[in-house]
Amino acid sequence: MSDILLSILIPITPDRIEVCQHLLHKIGFSFGINHFVQGDIDEWVDKFDDKERQLELVIYCDKKQLTIGEKRERLYGVASGLFSWQIDSDDDIHENAIEKILEAIKSNPEVDCITFREKCIMNGQAKTCNHSLKYFQWMDNQDGYDFIRSPFYKDVIRTDIAKKVPFPHIRWNEDEQWAKALYPHLHTEIHIDEELYIYNYTESNPTEKYGLDK
Repeated sequence: MSDILLSILIPITPDRIEVCQHLLHKIGFSFGINHFVQGDIDEWVDKFDDKERQLELVIYCDKKQLTIGEKRERLYGVASGLFSWQIDSDDDIHENAIEKILEAIKSNPEVDCITFREKCIMNGQAKTCNHSLKYFQWMDNQDGYDFIRSPFYKDVIRTDIAKKVPFPHIRWNEDEQWAKALYPHLHTEIHIDEELYIYNYTESNPTEKYGLDK
């Protein structure tokens, strides 16, 4: 078994480093933005280990010259943990999420993925979402939730499985496309019936948000 149980992978752009501080504090890594590489460097990776918790944090920063699909693929590529969890820099997690996920990993380190519920705050309105291996596709208004999702990078995926599945090198909808490609590789799950991931969405200019002009 890997010495690192969980790699937390965060794709980021320079303008979101300060926004990300709250998330880093939730994860348990407290340091100022000056710790990060700054200036004119177009692309960089920082890795931080918390050996006591068997946790690794990986931050991949670029100025949107990469597609988000490429960026997510590279994050999995450098992950050392037995499992990996991607968290977007403008999103949030439950204060006990890391503890609950590590407990689940220790209870069954052979499982393929760990899933949970997601709270979606969309333009200020809260909506419900459930992630589970029992769903083979993404749908709206099903099973008592606003959204249902088959497992993808917002869930905790065995790193060796995640590394096998290439991402489409696209700037939008890479999440659903990767979920479809990932699904046949997943056979077992631990489902935590709690809202561990908090998705923050505010409508904005898609060209700027996704770097469509790059």
